[in-house]
Amino acid sequence: MENFQILHCSNELLCGIDGGGTTTKVVVCNLEGQMVHSFQTGTINHYGAGIPKVRENFAAIAAELIAKCGCLPGTIFTGNSALDGLAEDILVQQLTNGVFHPSKVVFHSDVYIGLLSFTMGNPGAVLISGTGSMACGIDAGGVYHTAGGWGQVLGDEGSAYHMALKGIKAALRAYDGLSEPTQLSASVMKFFDLKKMSDIIDKIYNPPVEKSVIAAFAPEVEIAADEGDAVALGIVESEAEWLYKLALAITRKCKSPYLGYYGGVLNHNERIRSKLSALLANQSISLQVPGFTPEIGALIGAFRESGNNVTDSVINNFLKYR
Repeated sequence: MENFQILHCSNELLCGIDGGGTTTKVVVCNLEGQMVHSFQTGTINHYGAGIPKVRENFAAIAAELIAKCGCLPGTIFTGNSALDGLAEDILVQQLTNGVFHPSKVVFHSDVYIGLLSFTMGNPGAVLISGTGSMACGIDAGGVYHTAGGWGQVLGDEGSAYHMALKGIKAALRAYDGLSEPTQLSASVMKFFDLKKMSDIIDKIYNPPVEKSVIAAFAPEVEIAADEGDAVALGIVESEAEWLYKLALAITRKCKSPYLGYYGGVLNHNERIRSKLSALLANQSISLQVPGFTPEIGALIGAFRESGNNVTDSVINNFLKYR
């Protein structure tokens, strides 16, 4: 541990962390579910940002917790977009560099905390499409299942990153005359503040940009699609179909007729969400908005790990959180 002094931790406080591909949300509550503190910081996805940056962000989280709460929470449950399941302690220590000691720290995937906030630990399934994409669920036998979550190099279909990257590539192909014209070429020039198209090489590679920088272009693809650009429309339709395949895979594994959803793409892109909902309805699967945010799901995980019950009064206090 480097230049970091831990005071103590309190079992009267619990912490939930939602580590998405772009930002991290942190919430702290007492055993009654009353919120003590909440804040946002940088990504804790070590595949996207690298271990040194993630360690830096975890150190900032620990410092904020101590400064605002006077101590560390006794149990800290983290959903991390770089994971597809429960992490071993050695990875937890490698990423946090011990800044949460002596708290109990549990790392799981970000879709798992989304699942907890939708099902409260009961059988069911969720789909996340934000910076990255993944689905998970629990079947009636309590077995945990996943689909997707292979990261930006091997997968992430249906995510903001994947949609943005396809949009950027389409813009470059059109610029080269390799495919039909698209307004995405002008969008790339403006979005990345380029004087000439070839300047994008330095923007992307020198130094290599984080995943979130690429993903931030996704709304430009959505705008072009809404304005009738054929290339952008094709990209959006393709991403919706990928999410449908992912959704179908997880609901079949879990034998669930219900699917919760999270993430910026599904929360804000009406075109993709509507198409996905219609495709799922044809399979008698209902796409539903979860009752709680993923960071509350992380708090539910903290309650379970600490041996405390999520009572009706706790749930009522969770409902007050926005």
